[in-house]
Amino acid sequence: MTDTIQSRMQTFVEYINSDDPAIGASIISPEALFHVPFSDSALQGLAGYEQVLGMMRGGFSDIQWTLEETIVEGDAVAARFTLRGTHDGPFFGVPATGTAVVATAVNLYRFHDGLVVGERGMPDLLAILTQIGAVPDPAAS
Repeated sequence: MTDTIQSRMQTFVEYINSDDPAIGASIISPEALFHVPFSDSALQGLAGYEQVLGMMRGGFSDIQWTLEETIVEGDAVAARFTLRGTHDGPFFGVPATGTAVVATAVNLYRFHDGLVVGERGMPDLLAILTQIGAVPDPAAS
């Protein structure tokens, strides 16, 4: 089971890095619920996750995620990613700066029958917003 979920996580990463809806449809359940920091309510299914990718790609058109670590227990996965991209569009109201950004995300996933049925996304928004100049760098004080 762990090998299968690991393999499905790789497919999910292929999807988010390519933004290919055909790959997304092969890995995301239509009933999947995505809990993300920019929405008060869960986003649902492939269309919901396309909103997540659209928001990220709107600010970082070249964004790519590297899966660094996973912990699998039953149908649950804890995954640590490194995301990299160039801030070339508006992000949380901050106009493009051209800054290369590197940040971490730790996300929790649930799988059922090989499909993602849930995600709680926790990107390090403070690191991203600091790097694009939206908030002061706490290390600079």
